[in-house]
Amino acid sequence: MKITEAIHEILKANYQPPFVWGADEPGAEDRPGYQGELVLAGQLRVHGNVAMCGLGASEYFTFDDIPHGQHDVYLAYAWHDELGAFVTAVALIVGGTTPEALVSASWEDAADDVNDLSEGASAIYSSTPDSWGIAGALNLTAGEPGYADALPRVGAEFAAQRAAGSRTPLLDVDVNPTNGANTLVFPTIDHNSKSILVGHDESGTGVGIIWSDFEG
Repeated sequence: MKITEAIHEILKANYQPPFVWGADEPGAEDRPGYQGELVLAGQLRVHGNVAMCGLGASEYFTFDDIPHGQHDVYLAYAWHDELGAFVTAVALIVGGTTPEALVSASWEDAADDVNDLSEGASAIYSSTPDSWGIAGALNLTAGEPGYADALPRVGAEFAAQRAAGSRTPLLDVDVNPTNGANTLVFPTIDHNSKSILVGHDESGTGVGIIWSDFEG
């Protein structure tokens, strides 16, 4: 079993249809709460609380379940003929965790309501400025005023990557020189994530966080 297969099985096992009657529809058990294909997109250097939300959106949920270190980020990319590639799920997996350990972990949904995304771009980050600050850091990295709207420029960079043939556009940017923290920014077209699964092993140690069930 691969990590991507383990993530799929976890999402499939924990998927809740948006309506109660949806659970009775044919094939409902096979809907994992995301579209497209899961790929290993990059790594996140975790130094503290972890968050994932829209670029400049409200940061409702932060988590301290993930140990410090460099961990893998998997993104589910889908494709739209006009909009190009966009992300429909995000999984942060603790480095060294096996697929079998992921599947056997205990997973609980931590989203009481929804987690805000941005129509254009969202980001996952740890021990960095908040989502508004990350937009400013991205601007400063590009030599733009920190207060400028980062979404148009980030969107243009995604478009350039797609034009070059990429079906998995992504920005990996260092945003905190003090501790080397980075952020991964990726295209989204939805407004919120309705599911945030947090996994722990038998000892209570965090093994991963999965954001899914995006809607807009």
